Amino acid sequence: MNDRALCGNGVPWGAAESASTIFATADGHCPGPPIVHSDTVALLLYCESPIKKTWSGWPLVVRSVQLSILLPTNRHGPLALSRIAQVCSWAGPSIEVIVRDNSGNAEKRMLLGHFRREQCNIVIADPCEPLENYSEILRLARGEFIFCVSDDDFCFDRAIAALPGVIDQFGKDPTVAGVTGAYALETPQGTSIVNYKSLDSDDPAVRIAGYLTYQGPNMLFYSVLRRSLAERVLVFMKAMPVYLSFHDQILCLLYLLNGKFIRLQRLFYGYDAGVWEATETAQKRDVDFYRAAGLDPAINKLHWFLCGFEGAVLVRNSVEFFDHSLAQRQVIADRWFSMMFMRFKSQARLTFDSRFADEADNSRKCSSDVCNC
Repeated sequence: MNDRALCGNGVPWGAAESASTIFATADGHCPGPPIVHSDTVALLLYCESPIKKTWSGWPLVVRSVQLSILLPTNRHGPLALSRIAQVCSWAGPSIEVIVRDNSGNAEKRMLLGHFRREQCNIVIADPCEPLENYSEILRLARGEFIFCVSDDDFCFDRAIAALPGVIDQFGKDPTVAGVTGAYALETPQGTSIVNYKSLDSDDPAVRIAGYLTYQGPNMLFYSVLRRSLAERVLVFMKAMPVYLSFHDQILCLLYLLNGKFIRLQRLFYGYDAGVWEATETAQKRDVDFYRAAGLDPAINKLHWFLCGFEGAVLVRNSVEFFDHSLAQRQVIADRWFSMMFMRFKSQARLTFDSRFADEADNSRKCSSDVCNC
């Protein structure tokens, strides 16, 4: 942690208990609930509503915003810092930016303090898991909608500038779950432009069918979402016993079941496939999730089967997120499982020298035979 945590012209304060240091905005705003900071020296930020005050006594006016742009960041180096600088430049009257760094890198933390500006909050946190970093940054968001950005991708400035107008036009419609646009997928072979089909349909079955037609990386994960929906889905996901790499697909399934996505008629997000563009490196990352959950790498053979089964069960049985009829749920569940089962049958999955590789192959064959009957 830094030796000194500063909020504007705040004063040092000791003997507190917390995991983070926060740099408030240039106008002195401190987001979220009361925050206490720790280590050898820290700052107590005492926040009240509707007028918030810091421990040093400044009045802080609470402002409503349409959009909270969230950047949970762990990488360090010039590329990550350039992405963070771009995100911070988007802060304005209708957009707040929150950056939460859990890298533990002292040089990066020192530089992040210089990115602070009005409506842009920099939070310094202890090293933690990605899900915790996202959970904590979402807790600080005040916007009606949120947009979570990765620190190794990029977004188009004009698309961000257009978002407040889109939210103003469509945000009061309760059937709208979020906003998306065209994605630029970067690979060594070149750049391709991806548009998900039919996500603006009023029919959830049509939305999910459109989502499933694209077989590449799950770029819809990087979309603008209604904050209340993101919070509900996060609570549900955190209650699950394990978090696996295919759960980004399950998240998008839940989002699409809850509402439609307004299409922004612009290039929206630039996604670098990175480790996910090669079979071995991508599946090594999948296996990292399985190992963290205490599972043998051999279960990687059942990756898409598990994704299909889990999604179909949620569609059929969940009462927390949507109130569609059983007949409509069955259509969606069948479509979801069918597509994931096709991936399960067609994609070779690696076991990385697991001693249970033969058993996994037998399980895969049995699963295929049963579902084909």
